[in-house]
Amino acid sequence: MKGIGEILKKEREAQKITLEQVEETTKIRRKYLEAIEREAFEVLPGEVYVKGFVATYLKYLGIKNRPDVVELMKPKEPPVDISEQIAAAEQIHKEQASRKLQRSDKHSKKKEVKEVFEEPPLTQNTKMILLISITAIVVLFILQGLYSISQPKPNDNPQPPAITEVQDAVEPAPVEPPAPTYQGLEMTLEILNLDPNKKEKSWMKVTADGQATEYNLTEGQVQAVQADTQIDLHLGNAGVVKVTINGEDLGTLGAPGKVVKQSYRLTDDGFAPVE
Repeated sequence: MKGIGEILKKEREAQKITLEQVEETTKIRRKYLEAIEREAFEVLPGEVYVKGFVATYLKYLGIKNRPDVVELMKPKEPPVDISEQIAAAEQIHKEQASRKLQRSDKHSKKKEVKEVFEEPPLTQNTKMILLISITAIVVLFILQGLYSISQPKPNDNPQPPAITEVQDAVEPAPVEPPAPTYQGLEMTLEILNLDPNKKEKSWMKVTADGQATEYNLTEGQVQAVQADTQIDLHLGNAGVVKVTINGEDLGTLGAPGKVVKQSYRLTDDGFAPVE
């Protein structure tokens, strides 16, 4: 933008406008206005501010569209260096030629590898021999399978032969006849313990089939009596004497301290008291 500062300063002075007036209207600080007129653009914050401030200054003075200003403000294109373009074209040509050569080398190598590993085609005789061999193998497998099927299969779980056990004849053990039970009267007389603090006792007279016997028993003692037809009892302190006849418990025949007389006779059904 060389020369624009001089144009701005001459136009401002021609219009008799001070920098203070420009600053007040455009809001551009005076030191920047002075720098633009001196073309000391490095004072401004940056190139964007330079272009903006100059455009505002030109518009304020009314000379923005003046031909000399327009020509001066037109951006300058840098001269084109033809030698650089020629060098760039030559470089591109070299790179294209190099890529073509690399592709040609790769194609040649692939062709060589293919030729090395490619197997020669089978002849007609070779194909015939191969077919006959495969057929023979298949037939052999089929015959082997048929032979295996025709053979009897062994029993996987053979049953052991039946074993007939001969047992010696066992003679039955001789059966002993049951012991004969007594067919008459069987009586037991037991002295009970009614009072833990007192030792019970009883006097008694027992007559079995007319034969009398006297007993003096204390608690815990038991007296057994047998008779064919009848037993007569004469009990002192009858309340502590438990009477059992032929397995039947009759209990006590009276109260403690009482004297009791009682007779029992054999009957067809068992026994019965004699009234």
